[in-house]
Amino acid sequence: MLNSYKVILANRPYILLWVGSLVSSFGDRLTEFGLAWYVLGRTQNPVDVGVTLVVFQLPGVFSGVFAGWLLDRYRREAIMLADNVIRGILVGLIPLLDGAGVLSLPLLYLLVGLLGALSVVTAVGSRTLITDFVPPEQYNQANSLDVIRNQVSTIAGPGLAGLLVAVVGPLALLIIDSISFFFFAVVLLGLWRTPHANPQQLNRTKESFLRQITEGVRFTFSSQRLLAILSIIFVWNFGIGIFQVALPFFCNGPLGVGPGGMGLILAIYSAGALISALLFGPLRPKYPGRVVCIMLIAQAGCYGLMWLFSSIGPVVIICFGLGMLDDVAAIYLTTIRQRAIPLHLMGRVVAFTGTVGPGGLPLGNGLAGLFIAGLGSAAVVAISGLPLLAIGLLWLSVGPIQQIVDKSTESAD
Repeated sequence: MLNSYKVILANRPYILLWVGSLVSSFGDRLTEFGLAWYVLGRTQNPVDVGVTLVVFQLPGVFSGVFAGWLLDRYRREAIMLADNVIRGILVGLIPLLDGAGVLSLPLLYLLVGLLGALSVVTAVGSRTLITDFVPPEQYNQANSLDVIRNQVSTIAGPGLAGLLVAVVGPLALLIIDSISFFFFAVVLLGLWRTPHANPQQLNRTKESFLRQITEGVRFTFSSQRLLAILSIIFVWNFGIGIFQVALPFFCNGPLGVGPGGMGLILAIYSAGALISALLFGPLRPKYPGRVVCIMLIAQAGCYGLMWLFSSIGPVVIICFGLGMLDDVAAIYLTTIRQRAIPLHLMGRVVAFTGTVGPGGLPLGNGLAGLFIAGLGSAAVVAISGLPLLAIGLLWLSVGPIQQIVDKSTESAD
């Protein structure tokens, strides 16, 4: 395992990016947690909390294509640096304005909306910079470390945020996040001042702005492989969206373990994802597309197995396996996508697929309520796997995904 990471750990630009992203990810978890508790404490209205989170999440869907163009047109490190400085200022303004007594809810929504619109810049930029700093044969290792970074902040971030809210209050979390933005900006400044790792990334075309900004969309729809990947991401998120809504009802109903049991299930799921990313993410299967499809089918089986049990013990074990399958499949699929995109289009295509693909999540969330009312939570947990089963079987049997070969493994045969 250590040997598989040895080369990537010696890649100083990538490790600096990883450390900066890790600190920033922790800051993001603190802000999400702090905003929710600040609004709830201020208005005592859960609707206001929901509106705040929607205002934060929605703008990124529309700003993604423009952010992708910026990341392809200019030095990605410079664009991300500007993004982190601006967001650091915006986040820091919230506690300052509250302290001055001038932070109305509409003003808060404006600031949160701007944060959401800008957040996609660094989210996409961090993924695209991997292709600047890391050679293709090391994409799996880099993507594995990226998944580990995300899981560490997801597991530890909310717990740390909960402790800090009790000690220093919710708005103090935003001040800490503001500092994390400036820390990441310093890291990006150091990367920006080094010679460009991949000069071919800079898009100096003289085409019209409209043609440039839509080129990533057009390229995606011209590529059978990218369309297949986009369909997998969308359907995968659709199934997860159903499961997200069904899980609390499943825990309260058939399992009878309540929110504490649900927290345990999610923690075990994340632990499985973290361990598998560390152990299996760097592997390079000869047919990575087929492996992804098989893992999707196996995940569908995990969802179906949960339907059979009414005690938490077996469900926890199944969710550990589900987590192990989920992130390894995501790592391999990310590598496949990176290799299918020309370097000068990386930002635009990643931004487009990264905003359209997750659109399956709210669709699944919305339909899950109807399914639960008619079928019950246990059956809907099982149904969560049907979209994964269908898309896995489809692309395992036909199309460009099952034809993908990691050619570096052929030379070793």
